[in-house]
Amino acid sequence: MRLTHRCAECLTQLSGEPESGRTYCSNACRQRAYRRRMAGMPSKAAVPAQANTKVLSNLPAQRDSFVGRERELGKLAALVRHHRLVTLSGGAGAGKTRLALAVASRVQRDLVDRVLLVELESTADARFLPQTFAAALGVTERTDEPLAETIVATLRHMRALIVLDNCEHLLDACAELVEDLLRRCPDVVVLATSREALRLREEVTLRVDGLDVRDPASSRRTDAVRLFIDRARERVPEFRLTAADAAAVAVLCARLDGSPLAIELAARWIPVLPVTEICARLDERFDLLTMGGRTKPARQRSLREAIDWSYWLLVPEERRVLRALSVFVGEFDLEVARAVYGGSGDLGKILENLHAKSLVSVGSAPGRFRLLESIRLYAASRLEAASELPSAKEALIRSFVDLASPFVLAPLAVPNEVHQKVLAHRDALRIVITWTSGDRRLLLSTAFAVCTARMGFLADARKLLSEVLDDGGRRTPAHCAALDRLAWYTGFLLEHAAAMRLALDALEIASMLADTPLITTCLTTLACIEQMSGKLDLAAARRDVCLQLVRPLNQPAATAHCLVHLAWSVHLLGDDNRAAALAAEGVALCRTGDSPSRLGEALNVLGGILVELRRFDEAEAAFREVLRAGSAYPHNVPSAIEGLALVAAGRGKRARASRLASIAGAIREEIGLFGDPYWKRRVAMIVSDAESDAASLTRAQAIAFALEDGRPDPGEAPPQGLDGLEYHLATLVAAGLTNPQIADRLGVSSRAVSTRLHALRHKLGVSSRQEIVRWVNGIDFD
Repeated sequence: MRLTHRCAECLTQLSGEPESGRTYCSNACRQRAYRRRMAGMPSKAAVPAQANTKVLSNLPAQRDSFVGRERELGKLAALVRHHRLVTLSGGAGAGKTRLALAVASRVQRDLVDRVLLVELESTADARFLPQTFAAALGVTERTDEPLAETIVATLRHMRALIVLDNCEHLLDACAELVEDLLRRCPDVVVLATSREALRLREEVTLRVDGLDVRDPASSRRTDAVRLFIDRARERVPEFRLTAADAAAVAVLCARLDGSPLAIELAARWIPVLPVTEICARLDERFDLLTMGGRTKPARQRSLREAIDWSYWLLVPEERRVLRALSVFVGEFDLEVARAVYGGSGDLGKILENLHAKSLVSVGSAPGRFRLLESIRLYAASRLEAASELPSAKEALIRSFVDLASPFVLAPLAVPNEVHQKVLAHRDALRIVITWTSGDRRLLLSTAFAVCTARMGFLADARKLLSEVLDDGGRRTPAHCAALDRLAWYTGFLLEHAAAMRLALDALEIASMLADTPLITTCLTTLACIEQMSGKLDLAAARRDVCLQLVRPLNQPAATAHCLVHLAWSVHLLGDDNRAAALAAEGVALCRTGDSPSRLGEALNVLGGILVELRRFDEAEAAFREVLRAGSAYPHNVPSAIEGLALVAAGRGKRARASRLASIAGAIREEIGLFGDPYWKRRVAMIVSDAESDAASLTRAQAIAFALEDGRPDPGEAPPQGLDGLEYHLATLVAAGLTNPQIADRLGVSSRAVSTRLHALRHKLGVSSRQEIVRWVNGIDFD
């Protein structure tokens, strides 16, 4: 007499009362039991219970090691334990299948009794999905019921984890079958891998990207480099990563976007090519990254076939968009993408679909996108094969020319939005410049140089303009604008004679063209060079003319620029009251615009004049505003710190003044900016010979100290035992900044900010941001 009512093959408990003759839970178990009897093997029920603890599975034995992914393994294991449908989505070669198998192979008996792998790559027709599923499950079709019903009946009383691998080409059929299983088989869990989610209500999606490649300084520890070394040793057991090759492997893994498939294929070349040579050949990666095992699926034998698989699953319009996007190097936004698309479809929706299908990645900010390099190169080959490359290039050139046109049409009033867009697309713009010639090349080079200089790289901006102007050029507005910017950067690099010649040539062209905006910017540049050369009266006269020319143009930014520059000239000539009035007017105009950089420059000039008038409180407020604004223009930072040094000196705080000046000097040396000679002399007067640790400070620490929120002067500890950086962090929280905003301000990661905030709360004995705010607000900051 049986004491329990269980299947005689798999021991699954049967529902209801024991029925005469019902011994098995399904036809599949009946067939398995028959095969066991024919082979003379005992049934599962006859095996001692203590030996019956391993989960039954049809998972293939893995012939190489699983490297990295510790975080993903833990997260996926938790998801599988708590959700009934988990989908791993990601691009070609991201390692979705291997990650799924790694988790499935570690599943514990307390969760499931069976692990079932259903491989779908060879199933081309959705009508045959039930047959593929049944074959993996070990059941055969019965004449008296549909195969799908047999599958459900087999799984209904089974605790099973089903790994449904490679669903993207059968999405609708897979979704329908999985939904039926989840509804009718309460103990079934499905782990799917697909380049696109199934989009079912119960689904939880985990994105699988490339392996970590972020830390070249410790490249041996990244998962990507570890995988390369592991697979290289499979080919050459004595392979060792030398110090000379470490950087090359890190670069190789980064250029392959951490793709496990691509890294494994690259490592297969180790027996015949050195690492540096493999890295050098990555531009031809689709010829290089082949040689996958003959027994592997086609999509795993080469990088091209892996991406091919995804490409041909797209509808024609999606393929057209993907090809067009290949002209972008780096990130792009919807507006610029629309210029190269040129079709009538909903581009936003198409981009959303391409992202869902793991062919387009999100960028560093909302609304920005990028193609992984391997996908971009693949799409570029398709673009060329479709004879669409010339038209796509021309469309992108025209788009960037339209974007950059204000650098010639209104050079002193280029909107901040234009500056930001050029900065955001600088990787693509760098390539586009090489596709152009003549005025378009000069215009794009000028825009690129201006934004490069705004990032602090004056020498690079000068080099670029020197190269494109060496190509020759007509006396056109674009030639004039490029020549003017070259003169400006040359002057600020202290080559005054060369800068003067360039500025005079540019002014001659602008005058010949009778182009008032160009004449104004050329006069401004010439005045700056003359001032740095000691010709103060001539510089002031030219700046006065600039202001008269620019006021009728109705360009507030340009007018503010001229007001601020004239204010400095008037200040150098000794009329500080008029200079302060001009600078204040310039600041007011800057506040009506959207450029923190222009406002920062204006505030620095106003602050410098107010220091001379001994209006220290107003000057200090101006310099502090510059530092707190987080201007992307790095040249404003050292000037503002030096301004605070002058304020400290004026108040008799000589030690602080000296240290601030030293800090600013270290930043100037770092970015290669020498500054106005008169300002420099004023600052030099307060620098003592006292030893300073300015060079050891990061930019964020320097700003924090300048704001009196950083490392304190000796004997001036911040409240409650905090160090300077902790105190600064507390004030940023109190100002209402989010963790990402604080991270951007301090130049660290959001994760680092979270860690520091945790330590700060512990030190203060508080448990929330609100309590930090209350603590800060209870302090007298003066």
